Amino acid sequence: MGLLLCLPTIGWSVAQEPQAQPSTLTNSPFEPANPKVETLDEIMLKISGMTGDIVWKASKGEILGSGNEITYIAPGKPDQEMITVTDATGKVATLAFEVGGFLELHLKDILFLFIVGFIGGLVSGFIGSGGAFVLTPAMMSMGVPAIMAVASNMCHKFPKALVGSIKRAKYGQVDLKLGLIMGISAEAGVLYGASIQTQIKEAFGDVGSNLYVSFVFVVVLAIVGGYVLRDAIKIYKQSDSVGAKEHEITKLARWVQSVNIPGTMMYFPSLGTKISVLFTIPLGFATGMLAATIAVGGFIGVPAMMYVLGAPGLMASATELVIAFVMGMGGTIKYALDGFVDIRLAMVILAGSLFGVQLGAIGTTYVKDFMVKMVMGVIMILVLFSRGLKVPVYLSEMGEIEPLSETTISILNYTSFGMLIFALATGAIIILYALIKGYMKHAKEEALAEEFSIAQATTDEEVETFPASAIQLSPTGRLKNVLLVSDKSEASRGAESEAIKLVQRTDGRLSAMSVLMINPEHESLARQLIEAEDNSSIAHLETVQKSAEKAGVNCDINIRHGIEIYQEILEEAERKQIDVIVMGRRGYTGLKRLMMGSNTAKVIGHAQCNILVVPKFAKIEGKRILVAVDGSRYGDIAANAAVKMAKYLHAPILLVSVVQSELKEKRHIETVEIIKRVESFIKQEGVVVEAQILSGRPAMSIIEIAENKGVDLIVVGSHGRTGLDRILMGSVSDRIIGYAQCAILVAKA
Repeated sequence: MGLLLCLPTIGWSVAQEPQAQPSTLTNSPFEPANPKVETLDEIMLKISGMTGDIVWKASKGEILGSGNEITYIAPGKPDQEMITVTDATGKVATLAFEVGGFLELHLKDILFLFIVGFIGGLVSGFIGSGGAFVLTPAMMSMGVPAIMAVASNMCHKFPKALVGSIKRAKYGQVDLKLGLIMGISAEAGVLYGASIQTQIKEAFGDVGSNLYVSFVFVVVLAIVGGYVLRDAIKIYKQSDSVGAKEHEITKLARWVQSVNIPGTMMYFPSLGTKISVLFTIPLGFATGMLAATIAVGGFIGVPAMMYVLGAPGLMASATELVIAFVMGMGGTIKYALDGFVDIRLAMVILAGSLFGVQLGAIGTTYVKDFMVKMVMGVIMILVLFSRGLKVPVYLSEMGEIEPLSETTISILNYTSFGMLIFALATGAIIILYALIKGYMKHAKEEALAEEFSIAQATTDEEVETFPASAIQLSPTGRLKNVLLVSDKSEASRGAESEAIKLVQRTDGRLSAMSVLMINPEHESLARQLIEAEDNSSIAHLETVQKSAEKAGVNCDINIRHGIEIYQEILEEAERKQIDVIVMGRRGYTGLKRLMMGSNTAKVIGHAQCNILVVPKFAKIEGKRILVAVDGSRYGDIAANAAVKMAKYLHAPILLVSVVQSELKEKRHIETVEIIKRVESFIKQEGVVVEAQILSGRPAMSIIEIAENKGVDLIVVGSHGRTGLDRILMGSVSDRIIGYAQCAILVAKA
């Protein structure tokens, strides 16, 4: 990385050297001698001192007319132009200049950009990080100058970084203070790096900028791509055991944290200590410089936060999004003021990536970790070779090596473009295959669920009484296999205690797990620090295991890694055939509480088994169980689960159903019949029951009566809605889970 930091300075010094420009010679026969031309411009060119018939020839544009004065039409993309004029005596004059401006976009170009953005989004969603490293080379391959490709890429990227940082902040993974402090120095690096880019372009034209950016890409992707591929192969060969000797933070990070420079010390939550902000300045500056060069600064930023400052890998990758937003916004403004941001390119790519990132994230559910890294590494290496093949072309155009023949240049250009297309196609095929495979699996599960729904509806029509637990086909008939999910936070304390108590009462089996969110791109560069996080989580789970053993409960523990935490939880539950997942709930308030974006909400939406949600201070003591029914099969399943819990806890049941005020007259009679039916079933099971019909908003009415009656467990059914359905239609269960002070058991169909 030290070489990369020197490159801009080298480029700056070289840029100051006077360069020979054919079109700026004082004795040039052309008028104008140094034309300023942009794409598709039409200008008049004159030549003097020529004899007889004159032949004009342009290497890129078009010549209209003949004689001493002609009309020149610039090409549709920025490029180096060479006009050659030959007279009747064989005398030759040449005019070299650069065609600037923006690329002319045709429908095929827009479709190509959209597809590139889509695949870039697929890569981003699949590997859990920005796919920006494929976008800049893709734009360069279609004729966009490097400086303009970088500028447009930064413009498209910073809005996504803002959204990503907000999302990760909800999980407590973002150190906003560290992100802003490093972002300030990173912004200085962006401004300096952008100035270097501009100086190189002014001195050497677009070809110099293309060479500079391509060379940096080759070096960076060789380092990062090599690490990722090596790590993927290592994971493939190793077993899935979590073992591991412990690795603490690096010696460098410990030294940085030990240095006390008065007046510069600042506390950062992700580090858990104070450090001097002087250490963050060069790290942020280098991150910004790389971002201004290739539009990807995280290759420096994340490892620097891990190895130099001692931040956990998870928080480093999340905090990098804040830095990326600050850099991207400032870099976009800087480049835009210099006229290098093509908003058309940025918007088309952004439109494609918004679709791709969602599909890519879904695809990760169905592939193993080594495959995620393998895809990322292969794409990086292919893009590396694609850019590397262009380097001799640029050197030839600059006159730094012997001129290449047109045939050689054509072969290198087509091979470079072909390798880029192959890289994008390889990633897209693997990711889409995983997505289609997952969709087919999901469709099959939905069909089975629909068959069960029809069968259950038929049973309900034929039998008036509530179905006995003996004929339940859903997991609610079992409470034996319990999965505890702990994240080491205070919010998990209540869940840990109640999971052990539940297994005691049911004489079942307890499994405890933690999930670490891992970004494959950064994991390969910080293996030791990630292992340290593993060991910290294992140590916590071993504490839970000891508590369980003291209570006479056998408990096995496990650590999983993934981009989406809830998906890892669901896979573990399916693998162990879990009956109940026990999770904590953070103390959100206001809008966050109402619209739970947490992993708990996602698990509830997707899981096939019951979920027990335990707020931090909640205890299940068997005082009273509240079950809410609405006449649907989901309410019936909730009632059945409530009976099971009542028998284990020796607790009475409070049976409620809510009639909304505007439907009171129409629904009251039906609700009475529903209550009678379920109440009869509960009594037949030998459980004490009290029934009430409530009026008002369902969630708030249920929570209010639960508090008034001293309920310590609420049992609700779930329709299993996820995504847009959950947002648009709402969920009574979600609101109860978000606001209730006691534990909530969600009985799943």
